Amino acid sequence: MQFIANEKRFYFLSIALLTLIFIITLVQNIIRYSHHSSYSIWTSIIYLSVSVLLFIPVIVLGLQIQKKIKNSYKKWYWILNIGFALLVLLLFYVLSNVILHSLGYFENYIDSDYARYYYGREALYHLFFVLASAAYVYFQKSQKQTIEVYKGRKLVTIPLEMIHWIEAEGHYLNLYTQTEKYLQRNRIGVLAKQLHPDFIRIHRKYIVNKNQIFAMEKEKREEYIVLKSKERLKIGQSFKPIEW
Repeated sequence: MQFIANEKRFYFLSIALLTLIFIITLVQNIIRYSHHSSYSIWTSIIYLSVSVLLFIPVIVLGLQIQKKIKNSYKKWYWILNIGFALLVLLLFYVLSNVILHSLGYFENYIDSDYARYYYGREALYHLFFVLASAAYVYFQKSQKQTIEVYKGRKLVTIPLEMIHWIEAEGHYLNLYTQTEKYLQRNRIGVLAKQLHPDFIRIHRKYIVNKNQIFAMEKEKREEYIVLKSKERLKIGQSFKPIEW
């Protein structure tokens, strides 16, 4: 799907840029310090691996946190993200200190010389990536989210918001809009994770668009989701309670 692919491209680009920064900085260190008898290239590799490459999982985790901030606190998005970026820099500085101390490079857990090194250069790279990630998340919704499905034998792309609910049938999924029915070969569990949080799974056979939910009904021990289209879908016992 388009929005999933875009996110993967963002991760790939971020990893490529961090790797490039790692290589360029390593070459600079070799040129600058190789004439010193005490210099070891492995020291530069360890330092840069911790201060640059270790930031890759931080980008992945940070983007997911920024998505939650946008969904829950959109009005305060940029203020919260500036605070989040400063917190990330502080926590990463402490974490990298602890790792380098554990490897025997520092006598203490917090090294003042490393602080000048980190906040003089690496922190600027990290700040750029956190804010770039925040901008990516903020403007992502401006691109209409789409999904590829089949109408008969023809592969078509439709806006995700058009889909009201999805039904699993064998190895295929039926995707229902206001007037049409489309088909996709996929597993319902896989698609449910990709569509979260705009869609929720309510049954082993059903996924529904949260924006299309009209009401919930109880009938004896059974519970049902009623869509705006008047479609009535049973809620599976293992998927209760449903929050929307």
